[in-house]
Amino acid sequence: MYYRVRIWNGESFKKEIMYSAENEVIAMQKASAAIPDGCRANYESITKEEYEKSYEDKTKEQAEA
Repeated sequence: MYYRVRIWNGESFKKEIMYSAENEVIAMQKASAAIPDGCRANYESITKEEYEKSYEDKTKEQAEA
């Protein structure tokens, strides 16, 4: 299962994290651990295709930098 967490600090977007987890409980624990104090987050389940496309995009961005 694949998940996306978008982290916000106030009204400004801070970062997005994508990861895989074996089940919903582990996914929520990972999301909770990734959210800094004073921030809020949106947590959602995504498809494997969305996860892989995002991973490819981030890898491409890092190679160009």
